[in-house]
Amino acid sequence: MPKANPDLSQRMTTPWASFILAVGGGVLLGLDIEPVLRVAGALAAAAGAVLLGARFRSGRSTLSQILAVIPVADKGDALLRKLPKAWAALEEENLLLRTQAEAEDQTRRQILTNLNSGVLLLDQERNLRLFNPSAQALLGSSSGLAIGAPVVVAFREPDSLRAIDAACAGRPQEWTLKRNPRTLLVRAIPFEAPLQASSHPWVLVTVDDITRQEALETTRQKFIANASHELKTPVTGIRIAVENLQEGALVLPEGDSSLRIIARAVERMTLLLDDITELSRIETGALRLEPVTLRLDAFAADALENTRPQAEAARVGVHLDLPAELAGLAFRADPHRLAQLLDNLLSNAIKFSPAGASVQFRVRRDGPWLVWAVQDEGPGISETDAQRIFERFYRAPSVRRIPGTGLGLAIVKHLALLMRGELDLRTVPGQGSTFTFRLPAAETTE
Repeated sequence: MPKANPDLSQRMTTPWASFILAVGGGVLLGLDIEPVLRVAGALAAAAGAVLLGARFRSGRSTLSQILAVIPVADKGDALLRKLPKAWAALEEENLLLRTQAEAEDQTRRQILTNLNSGVLLLDQERNLRLFNPSAQALLGSSSGLAIGAPVVVAFREPDSLRAIDAACAGRPQEWTLKRNPRTLLVRAIPFEAPLQASSHPWVLVTVDDITRQEALETTRQKFIANASHELKTPVTGIRIAVENLQEGALVLPEGDSSLRIIARAVERMTLLLDDITELSRIETGALRLEPVTLRLDAFAADALENTRPQAEAARVGVHLDLPAELAGLAFRADPHRLAQLLDNLLSNAIKFSPAGASVQFRVRRDGPWLVWAVQDEGPGISETDAQRIFERFYRAPSVRRIPGTGLGLAIVKHLALLMRGELDLRTVPGQGSTFTFRLPAAETTE
């Protein structure tokens, strides 16, 4: 255990023992007494003088240290005269800083108290260091929140505890939590606590009540599902009527152009309703994955072949890049849904590439992931548009002249989440885009 440095105040105390020893020895030396006592007095006086000298040198050293840290050039007598005033100013500034710190602390407490969101702070031992009234109200009185209590008093569900474990390992987490009658959105954000020498971070946990938003989202999904289902019947009737008119030559020549416009509009409406229905099934949980064992080279070749007619019509080359060592890899996935995801990415790449361009379809193994990447030579996507590209019905202003429903990438995003995968976009305006889908290793076997 390291030895603590002595307090400067101890080094500046009056050396009474040395002073008394020196004075007492001098008195004995001056008395007319036995020679032995006079010798003892001489020795005492000498020892006291030595100790006083040592203490004097120590005092000078201490004073030098104090003067060294005072940021002024002149450290003479004038400084010593100014020290009382400077000390008073320092005390006043210290008092002001303490007052400001207390005011800021009170402000933070007021903010926490009045927040509608619940806030909890976990230390490196996963014990509660702070929580606000909203956290107690949202998690329920049965949670028994208390300073110093373990995290299990707040979150006892297995999914929540796994998420907290991941956050304590440094990975931010977000999940939903059912606490009847509420649905809660919980976020766990790890951070390095100041002045804490620990390899484990602290975790800030926020809790928000999303019951109303969830109800509105459920209503929206049901409305879209019902509306798209009901609209399919009249759209199908219109398409059949148009086809009958075209096949039976029942329209005058000058009406042919109008009939073709109707046919194209019906085709777009059908595509839109199909995409809306598909997205609604994914969002409502009606779609279930049915994974089977697939061979990588055969599956990738089929995915490429499905887009061949579109690529030839657009005069765009599509090339598969699959390392030879992965050709025979077997993996598990839902073939229809994975093909749907990749088909959307490849179709988009072809659609937005100029004639004569090339689309690269690459497959790689990256540790615990099977990585599918689609790179085009299109116009790229601006930073603003890239942030919204996976939203429903969003289409960048620069590509609105190109036919599309604006739902393809939204479907891709939801399919990726359903397959527990990750979707990434890298793009440079004017140089093309690369969409990457990472399928987790839990779905693959050698």
